[in-house]
Amino acid sequence: MADASDLGPGALSDLRVVEFAQALAIPYCGNLLSDMGASVIKVEPPRGDTYRLQSRTSVKHEGKDFAICNRNKRSLCLDLTRPESAQVIEKLVADADIVLVSLKASDVPRYGLDYETIAGYREDIVYLENTPYGPKGPLGQQGGYDVVAMGLSGLSSIMATEEGTTPRFVRPALADIVTGMISALGVVTAIRHREKTGEGQKVQTSLFHTALGMISNMVHRFEDLDGAHMDAFSDVLRELRAEGAGFSEQQAAYRDHFGGWPVGNIYFRHYRTLDGFLSVGCLSPRLNERFRDATGLVDPRGMAGFSERSEAGRAALELLNAEAEALFATKATETWLALLREHGVPSARLNFPHEIFDDPQAKANGYIATMDHPVHGELQLVTSPLQMTKTPVAPRGSSPALGAHTDEVLLELGVDEESVAKWRESGLVGRYSE
Repeated sequence: MADASDLGPGALSDLRVVEFAQALAIPYCGNLLSDMGASVIKVEPPRGDTYRLQSRTSVKHEGKDFAICNRNKRSLCLDLTRPESAQVIEKLVADADIVLVSLKASDVPRYGLDYETIAGYREDIVYLENTPYGPKGPLGQQGGYDVVAMGLSGLSSIMATEEGTTPRFVRPALADIVTGMISALGVVTAIRHREKTGEGQKVQTSLFHTALGMISNMVHRFEDLDGAHMDAFSDVLRELRAEGAGFSEQQAAYRDHFGGWPVGNIYFRHYRTLDGFLSVGCLSPRLNERFRDATGLVDPRGMAGFSERSEAGRAALELLNAEAEALFATKATETWLALLREHGVPSARLNFPHEIFDDPQAKANGYIATMDHPVHGELQLVTSPLQMTKTPVAPRGSSPALGAHTDEVLLELGVDEESVAKWRESGLVGRYSE
């Protein structure tokens, strides 16, 4: 990877961001903004963002997960529980364009981080508030994580696999990562509005709403078309639960009732090969034809008088599916991919995450970057899922050591050295001593 000084300014190089957030969603938003050139100051409690403790290493406060989603930032340690922290917050906000807040809802006003207080320091501030489930309602004040939001939304009922009779939590942390992306979009849109009008504003996101958005093509109710059918499944589900049915049984009933992939789906799925797995995606008649040409499979649905709903029709489609699976198991992945691509069939190998680092497609497009981390050494990571021709988007530096930039940032804000020393001595700023 090129040195950060060789990258040139990013599109957001004139923006200053202050991040009051822990864990993943909003720190990932800050990560995206910093890859686009914004200067991001991460405000951490004296013991550090708890995410520093995830995927721990032998070095305290330097967990691998933290290193991935906090690159490029500077760390300032501030004890928000102390009233004196307000004077530091005011200086930070007055010098900022964007403030990112994602803390337990009850802590936000207690720490003076609510929008009304922050806007009092700078009227045109763009302020992002992220909550787990939205600020109102019975869960509005409850803390939470993406596993709960994905369960609440219905996303886990669709994606989870079973462990015993219980759904296993979904990985990766989809609600967190996508919320970070949506939040970044929200704040740059608000900056655009400010450029046009001079007005700042409050931007709101939530993990729950993000999870709903990810399954919005499945979460809808056309009353005349769906109402009775949907209500009928509520009765089915109630009976299954009363009988003690496990998760997989309830999930299968949902798919049967609402129509999962039909019997005989050979065109849009994953296949096991002789030495691994691959994926194919054919959703048009022309692509279906190309798939048949490549494989030699004969689909009875093209025959006159064929009925998918008849017993004989279903049996024929089940046989077709079995034939396709048996066929793909006879050749190696790369052999099949060469043949499928020769016929213009969208296809690719199915990778496990660790295989991405050797994947030629990921390498060719610069989707993986290599950088040196001062603690962890050589680090390979996924770059921001956005590329721009005029203003580079790329990792510009490693994650910060806990509180490494506390003095530097305060001096930039105009705080004199004597005050910084007093604040540090009193424990208002700086990390706790070990």
